[in-house]
Amino acid sequence: MKHILSLYSNNGQVSYTDSQITLKCTAKCENTRFGATVSLTEWENDAYVFLPACVYDGNRMKKSFCSYPPTYNVCELGDNPDPIISDIPAFSTKDEEIQVTSGDMSVPCVGVFYKEKKQALFIFCKQECKGKNIGFSVKPRLIEIQFPAARTKEYRMCKTDVPSADTGFNSEEGEVVCVPLLIKDFSCASITEFFEYFFNNRKILCSSPSPRADYSDRLWSIMESHMNKDNYSGEYYAEMNKKWQCGWVGGGMSSLPLLKHGCELSRKRALQTLDFMTSHIAPTGFFYPMIEEGEIKDDGFGKSHLKSAMLTRKVGDGLYFLFKHFDVASPKEQWVDAARRCADAFTKLYAKYGSFGQFVNVETGEMLFGGTTSGASVISALVRAYSFFGDEKYLTTSASSCEGYYRDFVARGITYGGPGEALCAPDSESSYAMVESCVLLYEATGDEKWLSYAKDSLHLFSSWVMTYAYRFPAGSEFARLNINTVGSVFANAQNKHSAPGICTSSGDAIYKLYKYTKNEKYLELLRDIVSFIPQCVSTVERPIFSWDVTPRQLDSGWICERVNTSDWEGQRGLGGVFYGSCWCETSLLLTFSEITWNDEISTALKLK
Repeated sequence: MKHILSLYSNNGQVSYTDSQITLKCTAKCENTRFGATVSLTEWENDAYVFLPACVYDGNRMKKSFCSYPPTYNVCELGDNPDPIISDIPAFSTKDEEIQVTSGDMSVPCVGVFYKEKKQALFIFCKQECKGKNIGFSVKPRLIEIQFPAARTKEYRMCKTDVPSADTGFNSEEGEVVCVPLLIKDFSCASITEFFEYFFNNRKILCSSPSPRADYSDRLWSIMESHMNKDNYSGEYYAEMNKKWQCGWVGGGMSSLPLLKHGCELSRKRALQTLDFMTSHIAPTGFFYPMIEEGEIKDDGFGKSHLKSAMLTRKVGDGLYFLFKHFDVASPKEQWVDAARRCADAFTKLYAKYGSFGQFVNVETGEMLFGGTTSGASVISALVRAYSFFGDEKYLTTSASSCEGYYRDFVARGITYGGPGEALCAPDSESSYAMVESCVLLYEATGDEKWLSYAKDSLHLFSSWVMTYAYRFPAGSEFARLNINTVGSVFANAQNKHSAPGICTSSGDAIYKLYKYTKNEKYLELLRDIVSFIPQCVSTVERPIFSWDVTPRQLDSGWICERVNTSDWEGQRGLGGVFYGSCWCETSLLLTFSEITWNDEISTALKLK
């Protein structure tokens, strides 16, 4: 890919040799800056622009300017609507500029793929310069790397127009500052080849050893005790707020490891959880997505035009994990009947619309907002339905839908629709669900095509996983705890934090893919993800404190989802957590059950 590299500085001479930029300061200065611009001389207007865990295909979607949680307007609903994002960094209008820092990304790099010329370029960097995050400004035809970041506007939740407080660094006369900058350009046939290249090179400049994983019996005991003390409603396991949410954040999911490995009380309550879920079914056959204090709720955030809205992904998760429970406990007739009804409902939905959509009216089965990759988890659920019931229609539907989701999303280098409060912002959750679904289809059919699709999905998913130990600000909670961010997983391009674990999975499908391909880098990716989570558990021996003005100690067993390397919640949020407990605990429980207590996997990961 043809490009021109230019260098600049406000204090001294700057040069570029051997993939390194060197600044020789000529004066003492409190606001020293330097950088590089890469001009792309043969720009394609539809060029795929990529910043890992931040921007996918330029985030070129229509914007909805609204506060959090964003919801679709009446005029935006439909069977096959245009994708919509909130106000996040994007090429959403002509010549718009994307301004972010390395902290907004899983890997400090930017990539461009020319779809017509079949050429690609990557620029790899490191996180910081003189203790400050570096910056990326991307416009059509021009990429600027700033040492340190020099944004004019900063991102806050659903808002890109906050005036920036970025400043340069202190330097002394004669000081020499060196930073790596590696530019790679190559012929590239497709976006899947582009992401394969990224996967194989994502640690080329920015790499650190995995954290030391602590999956002790003591930690399991802490988590089980917390679940029984704080997360049992009297009828089911849920999050601490006791609100039932099917799938996604743990409803009908956290019960699985507790059923499989818990004490007698935990197993009893896990069974009650399944009884509850399978006794709350809509006329369509779908599980109700949310119930609070006995009252059926929806996923529409109180909007009248989204009344009875069901996030497809939630119920897909619920059905998939229900079948997983059948592997552990002899299923009751009520559970089996509920599983069949829900599988039939999804099969009927797909037959009518050719998609599982993102939001569906749970009472009528009407598609509210179609498209998206939200239904990726449904594919896995229907493969399990086929395995359990032996009905070919489930396998046919899962294969047909997976083919479409691969073509329309993975093969275009973007998946979205997994979270229920991020509109169509690109996300990690739906890309991992595609990995899992493709692996299950391969196991069910033996067709090598699904293995190829699984690899492509994993390469895309890997772009959400941090590869290095982020340098947190001195005085922050994560600096105090010496948190190593290798293996933390960014959620989506709107909620700009990484998190402990995949939302919500152990990642066991990654191991299966390694087993079928023998690609050691897949095993390394899983090891990173698994090893990260235990660092974020607050315990009596190693308490974690909130970012409140008067910090509060998180209770034993609590995990906050925030791993803030971005300043999207202000400087206070960097390396800090709010006072709370969330879905990451389900990921940890599942990792115990499906990874570390599986002798084959734990041995392969060298966790023992």
